[in-house]
Amino acid sequence: MWKSVIYLFVLLLGVIRAEDVKDLRNNEVSIKGRLELSEIDISAYMIPRCSFRLYQIGNYSADKPFHQITRIKDKNGTFEFNHVPINHGVNESTYFVMTPSSRDFNLLPQRVLVEVTNIFNETTGKVEQQLKAFRNYFGREYFPSKDIHFPDKLEEMDALPYISIKMSKMLPFRDYLQQRNVGLLQSGPLAGILNSKWKIAAVITLLALMTFPYLVEKLDPETARAMKEEARKKQREKYVVKEE
Repeated sequence: MWKSVIYLFVLLLGVIRAEDVKDLRNNEVSIKGRLELSEIDISAYMIPRCSFRLYQIGNYSADKPFHQITRIKDKNGTFEFNHVPINHGVNESTYFVMTPSSRDFNLLPQRVLVEVTNIFNETTGKVEQQLKAFRNYFGREYFPSKDIHFPDKLEEMDALPYISIKMSKMLPFRDYLQQRNVGLLQSGPLAGILNSKWKIAAVITLLALMTFPYLVEKLDPETARAMKEEARKKQREKYVVKEE
């Protein structure tokens, strides 16, 4: 008899735990996205060089906010965040921010606000999750705060069947090699003068002042002779004034 009671107790405990796991899974969603590169094909080389980060903001029921990083799953550019927890209760909203990252492209939008709201469906009698996505621009709030009287409104974007991330432009190629043996025109004092516009202008002005008398003497000897006589005359006038 005691064995039967213990067996029924264990069976009942297993059913209760199964229901708890079912309820827990019902409070999880999957957020899907897709990377669209227009005419560029996604190769196996690009897949590990693109990542997508999702982190929870605002109120959350767990001890720590949810955080997950995922990558592209296939050559179609699809990616997915699985087992994303949401808050309990009807009409309760949970907020997340998704940020894309790539070593080869500038991606837009750079930040996406994801809103998951529990809505009661009167037809089915079940609670369903409504997914919305908003483009998040720099300098604007992630979501309207109660402390802000006139919050900025974010532009809504399609969230179903997936959140679309597009390419803005390709990043420039980076030169990771540094030449050790460089010439005089690339390093040192002479290179510092050549790389500065102000230093080059000062050097040209100084050379022009130094060579101007010689150029005048070669091109117009009479003018050069008159200039020298004028300079000597001024010098003599100074001495005459001092003697008086």
